Amino acid sequence: MVIRVSKPEINLRDKLSQLELPVGSYGSSLMRSDDKMEAARIVGVGRKNMIRNGNFIINQKPPTFTNISSGHIFDGWYAHDSTNGSIAATIAEATPYPPECSKYLQIQCTGTDTNLSSNQYVSLACSIEGFYFEQAKWGTRHAKDLTLSFYHRHTRPGVYSGCFRNVAANINYVFEYTQEQGDTWELAECIIIGEQTSSWPTGNGKALNLNWSLADETSVADTPGKWFSGQYYHGSTRQINFMSSTSNYFRITAVQLEVGKSKTPFDDIGYQAMQDWCERYYEIHWQNTNTNNPAGSHNDGYNALCSGGVSGSKAYFPFKYRTQKRASPTISYGGKFRISGGGGAGNNKTPDEFYSPSIDGCRIRLPQSGGSNGDGCWLEFDGANSSSGYLSIDCQL
Repeated sequence: MVIRVSKPEINLRDKLSQLELPVGSYGSSLMRSDDKMEAARIVGVGRKNMIRNGNFIINQKPPTFTNISSGHIFDGWYAHDSTNGSIAATIAEATPYPPECSKYLQIQCTGTDTNLSSNQYVSLACSIEGFYFEQAKWGTRHAKDLTLSFYHRHTRPGVYSGCFRNVAANINYVFEYTQEQGDTWELAECIIIGEQTSSWPTGNGKALNLNWSLADETSVADTPGKWFSGQYYHGSTRQINFMSSTSNYFRITAVQLEVGKSKTPFDDIGYQAMQDWCERYYEIHWQNTNTNNPAGSHNDGYNALCSGGVSGSKAYFPFKYRTQKRASPTISYGGKFRISGGGGAGNNKTPDEFYSPSIDGCRIRLPQSGGSNGDGCWLEFDGANSSSGYLSIDCQL
């Protein structure tokens, strides 16, 4: 018996040419993905960035902060300087533009301190709410590794650093990155090992603090790339002193923290979605003549806030926020207000109560005279007696 075995002809030239088909880095990553969830993360299905306003497109506050000591600056960001020098911060949009985003945060050393003493430091920080951080599954055996990525353009080359900390500030993970060439946009990509043993809140409070160190001689460690115990660390022992010269600028943008061991394109969720996210923590209503208004001073200073009515010697105004807040906020104001309408008219007024502020609104009370019970009226800024008024609703982390 004769057995014949045959195989189809193979065009060797065609097979070899197929090997030369280009496969980019993301295509290779997609081909190596272990399951559908990993493939979806690489493709970018759903929102992935846990950091709010990492492209700095939202700013409800003044365009520049000078002589910063410690406090919230632009939406989602916090700055601290306890040195004998000084810093200023602004959101810039100028050439050379960074990759992926057009705007960036710029911090300038405006006063030097070349000899830092104990507990003096400069830092930039952001905090992540538990609801957004829950996907990391930290504090469990399912803890996921994360990738922190951002573009940086610092004028002074050298080693820079930062730190991940829990809410109690006693569990730390220091990361380092290098500005290879001064005043050039470069990409930093840091893999953060998932933490399995500590407590990481998953509700509407702070879950994580992420810190960039600009100058520090005290709260630093020489153990980057791993978790360790210790109170309130900021960065690495190799961190440069940003406060050494007034020619030093620190620039950063496209800040992203996502699940996985590699960077994916920056998650641009759009202007309106980002504004809503930022207003979950802070919103401000400016008198339209206030020069700190990001839109600039305009119109006559009598822009209205809400309507209400008269009861006795007071006028009451239910005030609904533009966006629901993450928690009960603190209400603050500046300038003068006017009660206008059918009753209770009065100029040069200031609120004497913000009653029961909830996540959706509060009731504003002002003294009035001349109105009768039940008279309707509305509340507006008083352009004749104030030009720098505002009403802020604040529950920032």
